[in-house]
Amino acid sequence: MDLMSRQKGKSKYLKSTWYILVNEFCERFTYYGLKIMYLTRILKFNGDESTIIYHSFIFLSYFVPLPCAILADSYWGKFKTITCLSSIYVVGCIVLTGASIANKFGLDVQRVLAFLGLFSISVGTGGVKPCNFAFGGDQFQLPQQEKHLQHFATKFTLAVYTGSLISTFLMPELRHSIHCFGRDTCFPLAFGVPTIMMLIAIAIFVAGKNTYVRKKPENNVLTRTFGCIFYALRAKFTSSVPCKTHWLDNAKGKYTESEISDTRSVLSVICVFTAYPVFWSLFEQPGSRWTLQALLMNGRVDFLNWTIKPDQIQMLVPLFGVIVLVLFDAVLYPMFAAIGLRKPLQKLTLCGALAVIAFVFAALLQFKIAGNTTEIPSGEGRLYIYNGFDCPVFVQSKSLQLQNQIGPLEMFNVSHAVVSQNSSEDVMVVGITLRFGPKCNFVLDNYEFHTTITIIEGKEISYHLARLNANTIALNRIGIHDSLVKEKFGNPNLRVLVDHTFDYDDNITLTCADHNSFTSYPLSVFRGMHFNAIKVGKYNVFYNGKMVPTPTMDIIPATFYTLTLQRNGDKMDVRLFTKDEGNYIHILWQLPQYLCMSIADIIFMVTIIKFSFTEAPISMKSFIAAISMLTLALGNLLVVIISTISFKNQAHEFLLYSGLMFADTLLLGYFSVVYRSKNTDKTDSMTLNEHEMEETTVSD
Repeated sequence: MDLMSRQKGKSKYLKSTWYILVNEFCERFTYYGLKIMYLTRILKFNGDESTIIYHSFIFLSYFVPLPCAILADSYWGKFKTITCLSSIYVVGCIVLTGASIANKFGLDVQRVLAFLGLFSISVGTGGVKPCNFAFGGDQFQLPQQEKHLQHFATKFTLAVYTGSLISTFLMPELRHSIHCFGRDTCFPLAFGVPTIMMLIAIAIFVAGKNTYVRKKPENNVLTRTFGCIFYALRAKFTSSVPCKTHWLDNAKGKYTESEISDTRSVLSVICVFTAYPVFWSLFEQPGSRWTLQALLMNGRVDFLNWTIKPDQIQMLVPLFGVIVLVLFDAVLYPMFAAIGLRKPLQKLTLCGALAVIAFVFAALLQFKIAGNTTEIPSGEGRLYIYNGFDCPVFVQSKSLQLQNQIGPLEMFNVSHAVVSQNSSEDVMVVGITLRFGPKCNFVLDNYEFHTTITIIEGKEISYHLARLNANTIALNRIGIHDSLVKEKFGNPNLRVLVDHTFDYDDNITLTCADHNSFTSYPLSVFRGMHFNAIKVGKYNVFYNGKMVPTPTMDIIPATFYTLTLQRNGDKMDVRLFTKDEGNYIHILWQLPQYLCMSIADIIFMVTIIKFSFTEAPISMKSFIAAISMLTLALGNLLVVIISTISFKNQAHEFLLYSGLMFADTLLLGYFSVVYRSKNTDKTDSMTLNEHEMEETTVSD
């Protein structure tokens, strides 16, 4: 081949692969525009439910590649498969956008439409996933263009991360900054833009139709592969003369040496794939559990006058990914070689170690957000009394050796050893006397109120001193006992205590002070004076549409709040009490876990993309890519299973993932020692002259 024909071949290769790269960029932009916050904010699913739905969607997205890869390798070919499944992808995007608009049809209708849209998207993206890189790899001639393939793998991953970077930054801004359809968010716009990007992706991909190298599908390749496996197994157990080499050699005679060799390669690669699911279970959690963690954190950047959105912090993954990719060929590969990390599986072992560290960071951060939790000493119970009057009350109890004053609208608490009065329960009922100060003009002078209270070992019990009606004073027990367990995801909890002058249907609301937020909680939500989870933020109390002149209440994560309301003529007294405070820390404290996970992600992805392609037989590259993606589906299935267990503390769940990943890292280390690449001999035998030709020659 002369120089001109070489240059012509090189240009053709570059042009065809750029179509594929731009298509992948647009598809990833669309995929990462779909957010878990739509499930929690609009469709009203709780943290565990939204996590299960989110990871079930991803599970399906990575399970579908298996049948679609069979379709591509054996029937349609990669080009037709990508084109047809991308059309289904677009339909799903349109339906999901429609679901976000259909708020007038009720929540159930929105949920059904959203599930239909997500199902179509998962089928569409699943059909595209195993074919895009494999189709790009078909444009190269191996092993002569091995380095070109490596550069393409880096560019392909760069397209993935660039698309997701722009999407994870831009879509939350569109969702948060623009209000539409009567909401303080605009998910129709945040979903509509990715829909347009997916249409552009199809148009660009089809535009390159005449430049692609399109290999014909081989109809019987998978049938022959599975037939070889079953025939060899049957021969192994029925033959009187067992084969002394590999058990697949029992298929000799009916299957060719090439078919047996390809089958052996497929099984060896699939064996390595068994170590992938645990890593993938960690890989997808920045989009779910870490986003839920970010909801409890302060994203304000004052010097930029900008707030980092909870789902926007995910942009650190592609941002770090792009930076690492830029350094990949020039810095990381030489650095890995210098420290002895030359094999793909050695690099994957390093990724596993980084993932372990990332989730340890996530657990420590969750512990910090949760703050302190009440611990009652063994043999004791705790008592809280809230004074619902704007005058002092004196509390006296001989049994508790107690004599104390509760200030106007204040709270008093005491712990006391429980002397059981019932052999079956550690419960103590004691008498208590309440005397009202001279400013309490609603009672006679020197009035004393005698009643009893209950103390239970290991429990907190709250009482509210208020009037049941204009003539009756009561010390009301609030529920059975107070909760000592903080909400799993660290959301703050609030209860509201009122007297007879209020009705829970009164027009009283707790409204977010952020003008960009429409978050509001009516008094009726707190009926029964039980704790209810609310969003983190600053709130004001409104009565009949007017703000009550009290300080803005700063509600922080993982904290129990008790709000007391009391009428005093035309004035309303409001008092907020806190218990077991959490910590409202900055969202950038997630940076260490994102840094470790992002570096692990990018090295893992680049390595397995090339590993899957180069280790797969020529006729089964989409199939092997699909099996690789199936491991990602299994990883998300693992997340779904663990989410259904529903740990009471999210930090403990993060530690479980870290422990599973540590065990998986040991497995990857084992594979890095025992696995022998089928390309080892080819690579070792390549001469210096062949490497030089690889740099300058690209053939059709």
